Amino acid sequence: MKKIVSLFVKYPFYANIFIFAVLIVGTISFLNMKKSFFPESSERNIFVSVVYPGASPKEMEEGITIRVEEAIRGIAGIKEVNSTSSENFASVQITTTGEYPIDESLMEIKNAVDGITSFPVDAEKPIVFKQRSATFAIFMGLSGKSDLLTLKKYADQIEYDLYNSGVMSQITVSGYPDLEISVEVSEQNLLRYNLTFDEIARAIAANNLDISGGQIRSENEEILIRSRYRSVEPEAIAEIVIRANKDGSRLRIKDVGEVKLQFADVASQSFMNGERSISFNINKLPE
Repeated sequence: MKKIVSLFVKYPFYANIFIFAVLIVGTISFLNMKKSFFPESSERNIFVSVVYPGASPKEMEEGITIRVEEAIRGIAGIKEVNSTSSENFASVQITTTGEYPIDESLMEIKNAVDGITSFPVDAEKPIVFKQRSATFAIFMGLSGKSDLLTLKKYADQIEYDLYNSGVMSQITVSGYPDLEISVEVSEQNLLRYNLTFDEIARAIAANNLDISGGQIRSENEEILIRSRYRSVEPEAIAEIVIRANKDGSRLRIKDVGEVKLQFADVASQSFMNGERSISFNINKLPE
């Protein structure tokens, strides 16, 4: 070390070259260094979700959650299992130890869950997926004096443009409930036309279909027959015929009630500066 110091003292030119080289290498290393405001976490969680329409939390626990937990109990590499049973839905979170590749654990858990044959008949097929590691990148908000439906149209366009940019793929939009078609019929009209809610529901279900009628084959071509009459437009649903009267007239949905496109009635709402708002959370995947 003393020889190097004495060499630099005797020949300052070499010392300047060394310092310059260190600065160049340090600058290049700094520019190429991965930087993140939030630390990236490894993928260690696997989720199993099951939908069972009409089931109570107790039925979900006994018919779904316990059976999933029992099926995965003997799989190696599982550190912790947390489950939630709620109305119509059950979720099981599995935390792995990290000793085995996450994809291998995912496949073993999926095979174990698919092998369960004692699920209730009306329960939907379980969905097994792994948590994808992502970190927060950008938060944006959209607000204004327009109604929520107009804001959603603007938000859909913004989301579409962000996805089309080619550099963003993890975008979560929140601030509004799901859209739904509402058919509102007063009790007075039900009594006036001697109707029930079941009759109206059956008319909508029977006349708003998208079904296949098979195919016709010939030597030169193949024709597919399909009835495409499914619509989510309030105007089309309002024209559905409930029944035909003896005088030849038809009783339609619009004659007895009102069909509207509206948001589901939920308690939560999002505001920004006192106005309804929609939020965008953009995450980034590990490089």
